[in-house]
Amino acid sequence: MLASRLSLSIRLLASAWLLSVLLLAAATRSAPLNLGAKFKVIAMAEANSIHRPFVNAAKIWLQKQADENNFSIDYIENTEKIDDAFLSRYQLFVQLDYPPYGWTPKAVAAFTKYIEEGRGGWIGFHHATLLGEFDGYPMWPWFWQFMGGIHFTNYIPKFATGTVVVEDPSHSVMKHVAPTFVVEQEEWYTYDKSPRPNVHVLAHVDESTYSPDTASKMGSDHPVIWTNEYMKARNVYIFMGHHPELFQNSAFTTIFHNAILWAAHQ
Repeated sequence: MLASRLSLSIRLLASAWLLSVLLLAAATRSAPLNLGAKFKVIAMAEANSIHRPFVNAAKIWLQKQADENNFSIDYIENTEKIDDAFLSRYQLFVQLDYPPYGWTPKAVAAFTKYIEEGRGGWIGFHHATLLGEFDGYPMWPWFWQFMGGIHFTNYIPKFATGTVVVEDPSHSVMKHVAPTFVVEQEEWYTYDKSPRPNVHVLAHVDESTYSPDTASKMGSDHPVIWTNEYMKARNVYIFMGHHPELFQNSAFTTIFHNAILWAAHQ
């Protein structure tokens, strides 16, 4: 009887040990390699926009970037939540085709401090330079200055393919980017003037390469990627951002990847 009980106890202990080993192995396989995100990103995009396919593609790409580079990302579709306390949780603000108008006064005040005081970094795309009087809203003077003192004038509604020329290959945002690269079927906004006197231009589009050709042009100087070095926040505006196919363009994704790490001080 004693031997039988001893044998049963040994079998139970062995089973328990085996179960604990299996559970530990399963937990190890499922646990993330990094226990905590190195930094947090907030991205803002309109809920109902013609740019929604671009935003949806961006979300897929950004999640992959977050997994590979150990950051977390949240999304908002308007400025209702934005205040000092909300922005203090994030080291990077990504403006995914959200225009610079219609923000709440509280969001305007908080975002202005976030950029001017360097509380976090910023990446803006495409719609972020829709500066003017739109949808019944006046132009936001501070954002106008932030983007180099430009006013939106026109765009290419039927799109054109163009070649972008890198101007500052030494800048972190342009690392590993070819001297020139092609962007297919973009709208190419035009402005009342070049922002160059007020910003540091990283790349411009060569309008002579437009295909098909178009009358909607800036002239001799058409910047499309730039940073405002008068602000404490690391910031970069990237004009391209209309079509989801941009995430198949290695130059674009390299620039976006570089911008995230640079603007977030990584």
